[in-house]
Amino acid sequence: MTPIDANPYKSHIFVAARGLATKMLVMPGLALAFLSWVEPARAGDSYRWLQATTRGWQARAITQTDACPSAEIDGRPVAMTPRARPGDGFPIVICAADVPKGAKSLAIDGAPLPPPPARVNRILVFGDTGCRLKGIFLQDCNSIRAWPFRLTADMAAEFAPDLVIHVGDYHYRESACPPGMKGCAGSPHGDNWETWKADFFDPGAALLRAAPWAMVRGNHEICKRAGEGWTRALSPLPPAEDAKCAEREPAYRVDIDDPTLFILDTTEAEERTVVGEQAAFLRTQLAVAKNVPGPVWYAFHKPIFSLFRSRLGETLGVNETLAAAAHDTLPASVQAILSGHLHAFEAIGFRDDRPAQFVVGVGGTAMDPHIPANFDGATIGEATVEHGRGIAAKFGFAIFERGDGEWIVTNYDAHAEPLLRCHLRGRKLDCE
Repeated sequence: MTPIDANPYKSHIFVAARGLATKMLVMPGLALAFLSWVEPARAGDSYRWLQATTRGWQARAITQTDACPSAEIDGRPVAMTPRARPGDGFPIVICAADVPKGAKSLAIDGAPLPPPPARVNRILVFGDTGCRLKGIFLQDCNSIRAWPFRLTADMAAEFAPDLVIHVGDYHYRESACPPGMKGCAGSPHGDNWETWKADFFDPGAALLRAAPWAMVRGNHEICKRAGEGWTRALSPLPPAEDAKCAEREPAYRVDIDDPTLFILDTTEAEERTVVGEQAAFLRTQLAVAKNVPGPVWYAFHKPIFSLFRSRLGETLGVNETLAAAAHDTLPASVQAILSGHLHAFEAIGFRDDRPAQFVVGVGGTAMDPHIPANFDGATIGEATVEHGRGIAAKFGFAIFERGDGEWIVTNYDAHAEPLLRCHLRGRKLDCE
């Protein structure tokens, strides 16, 4: 077995980049220069990626020109068409082209992108990546130490994953930075292109290009918050004729094999009480794999079960509406649930026959500090934890790597140093 402190992905470039990044943390004054060196920011920058949608795989691109870029699939030219044209606050064109699963090569404007995966052996999971600016909650967006999403994304890209699953909450800059606050000075805010660019597309650009993505909608991307940016750029749905944000998005299957992956929309699930109308919708979401043989994984933003302590000392965690919807609904084929929302890492296996729950909301948003390290035997709602581990205040990502009859799950920090390793065998979980 590979020791947890050994990292097989340390290329010379990776080590050099990580070492330089570490120096930036020691000398914070150089941080912004480092970021500019890694990914120069220029007016008119474009972005490109491949993502799973309700129609299968789709290549997307953002451009500030009038025309969509050219694309090639297996060496043949393919037209990209506008998905969203410029609008108020969004002076950009989002372009799209469907990509068949069996494609061997893909390029946009001559720049290659990884094609759809034939088989996934290494899956990268993280979420809650934006820089939090809302009311009194102020994160230092200009500091790579306080908001390390670009570092996290660059380090994660070196793992060359077959698939990236973002478990939601991309957009966090909802309020203006107060005057005199150097940590966030100059930051954009609101549901507009400049904010989406600063919060997600600029810092995440290297990882966007490194692997295909499956995008989970978070509660920050609901229509009344950052729904327009989500609808234009990242939603898996075809563009609506009226270009309006969908309050609810249907569950859909990602075109990969073993595990079968479904993306669900749980953004509205009320946590502290059961909302009957929401639960009825969520039951249809959670039953989507009813006739699908295992193994099946679900990815949705709000976890059914998690564990943290409030500032008042309360032990919290169960999402009451989701738990009510999941009761006698979750298909037996579902082995794992991947979520975010809680800004920490948690791996939870249960005594009774339930899917393992992973929480990976560690991508860059200000962390939740009150997370127990060990909660074996804890009761969360009606569920008893058999094996549970948590890590607080450590930004990073998780790698799910296929093993012999298991998935090896490693939680890494933002510098790609391993923090915790777990083994998922069916629905059963144990951690080293």
